[in-house]
Amino acid sequence: MLDQPRSRRRDRRGSGHPVPGRGRVRVVPPRRRSHPARGPREVILGGVIIILGSRYQSVAAESGIRITKELRVSPSDLTELIVSLGGVKFWIVAIAPLYIGWVLAQPPGGRHLFIDDLRVVLGIIVIGPLLGTFTLLLNVYSDMETTDRVNPRKKYVQVVEELIGQGLIERETLLLASFGFAATAFVLAGYVSRTLVQYRPADMGGPLTAVFGTYGFLLLTVLVILLSIAYSLPPLHWKGVAGMDLLTNMVGFGVLCPLCGWVLLRPIEGAPWWFIGTIALFLGALYAPTTASDYAADRAFRIRTFAVRFGVTRTLLFGFFLQVLSVAALAIGWSQRWFPFDGPGYDGMAELWPFLGLQVIFYAAFLRRPTVGRIWALLLFLSILQGLGVILMLWRFVGQRGWAP
Repeated sequence: MLDQPRSRRRDRRGSGHPVPGRGRVRVVPPRRRSHPARGPREVILGGVIIILGSRYQSVAAESGIRITKELRVSPSDLTELIVSLGGVKFWIVAIAPLYIGWVLAQPPGGRHLFIDDLRVVLGIIVIGPLLGTFTLLLNVYSDMETTDRVNPRKKYVQVVEELIGQGLIERETLLLASFGFAATAFVLAGYVSRTLVQYRPADMGGPLTAVFGTYGFLLLTVLVILLSIAYSLPPLHWKGVAGMDLLTNMVGFGVLCPLCGWVLLRPIEGAPWWFIGTIALFLGALYAPTTASDYAADRAFRIRTFAVRFGVTRTLLFGFFLQVLSVAALAIGWSQRWFPFDGPGYDGMAELWPFLGLQVIFYAAFLRRPTVGRIWALLLFLSILQGLGVILMLWRFVGQRGWAP
């Protein structure tokens, strides 16, 4: 083991360039040496250099020896990287509307909450792990060299950039991987549509169903893929078009995802469009604050999101307007006993208005002097309250049954 003095950490070949690191550089050989240690670029094969708690390993190459950095991250950092790259948070946003659509499409005599149907299990895999990961990787590929570099909400991208900088992965790998997930989703959606989805002949008379038959789920999958491409990649890049960024997320998560759950059991023409509209409005109210929290990073790279175009305060006010509009639409549909409030769901909804009222109150309270921390807290409260309200409403809608009768 050789220790070099701090004051003269220089390559022995006289290059004049200091060895990377601070403090002392320790060369730890895999076996005992009979010759003096050399600089880090001349370390023998298998040698290891410890610098600043990071670890550099020598790797053989045709042109000689190169040093690659082995990243050391804490378990919490590693978990955050895996969860963020896998898109688990985005999976939930897509899976929840699909689940709602599946429950609402169940026939009156067999309604239940617990998932016991292979169609919806595979549908969740398509919408969540496959399309969710595809969308996130595509977005990371598009933004990692611009806004994601300074966005505190995208810390995991900095780790990916470091991996790319060390030559461990290439940026194009993200693009290839994203389309790999999309292709897998397409194939699986085709299998579900062809072999598992079945409709009664009497329900096949709608204009779309007459053309596509049982392939509605595959059609919606393709639309989600196209929407993700339009949002993230040029020439459209709707993320940087004020208004289209918001609309894309409202349509993708709020309309296409619940329809994916519905068409697993029933043709698309019979979907409760008014109720799906309320889902889209709520998700729009939930998405608007995320553009506000990313305002500084997006503005720095001139990405004209809704918040950059109209400002943080106006963006949050518009999100609040969508939230109120969603609650008002629910109130009108409930008072008119429109499906799904034409049965037990009507009485169940009557007991859940405090959940909706509290969402409006929280939104209004966090509008004053908005900060990134307050915006994130608002998103958390809205998600919890909406999740509780929806599951309790569905519980009454299915006749308080967990399993199929």
